[in-house]
Amino acid sequence: MKKNADKREYPASMTKVMTLLLSLEKNHPGHIVSVSHHAADVESTSLHTGEWIAVDQLNYLMMLRSDNGAATALGEYIGGNISGFAQMMNDKAHALGATNTHFVNANGMPDENHYSTARDMSVIVRYGMSLSAFRKIVSTKSCGITFTRPQTTRLLYNTNKLLFTYDGAIGVKTGWTKAAKGCLASAATRNNITLIAIVMHSATAESRFTESAALLDYGFAKAQSETQNNRSNTIGSGRRKIKAA
Repeated sequence: MKKNADKREYPASMTKVMTLLLSLEKNHPGHIVSVSHHAADVESTSLHTGEWIAVDQLNYLMMLRSDNGAATALGEYIGGNISGFAQMMNDKAHALGATNTHFVNANGMPDENHYSTARDMSVIVRYGMSLSAFRKIVSTKSCGITFTRPQTTRLLYNTNKLLFTYDGAIGVKTGWTKAAKGCLASAATRNNITLIAIVMHSATAESRFTESAALLDYGFAKAQSETQNNRSNTIGSGRRKIKAA
């Protein structure tokens, strides 16, 4: 089921899916990042200038808490600066086939030149879910992360409510700004079938969850119906063959 699949919208923090993909692709989980003033100064971050934290810990902070500073710190570390990282994001998106997407930052803060579509986001998320390291992070409900300097530990809880309420939920990423409204990339597995749903510009922060659950319910019901029809056709074909023999 799809509606306005190719309409450009602000992706909000679903942007961080791409930031995580590039972080994992560079494969430097143990490298230590020094938090810049810029990363510590963005809206909705718990980071402070001068803190030291490993890349893999930033990945969890970014994806579970949706920390904008964590995404910025990763972008600066991987790309040298946010402009360079945004180019890497766009190159990766286009390589995956998400050609109606353009990023200008690592965290999804509103910008008229920062946009995507539900179809493109599904392409990006689908690729992410093919990677075991990605799946592990986005399916984590809660965890503690450790800072190298100062040596502290913080407990994180995932902002994706479906992980706690929807049977079979395995990720992926929430998003919300006043401009983007409610966004959610969700995924769930039932009976060896995995589905991905993308909701953008939902009216409220809560409705993104109910709409995503409804989409997943629809998809699983359709998959079950198609499986039953295939079984019926197989049995019917077998009977006809027996009669013909």
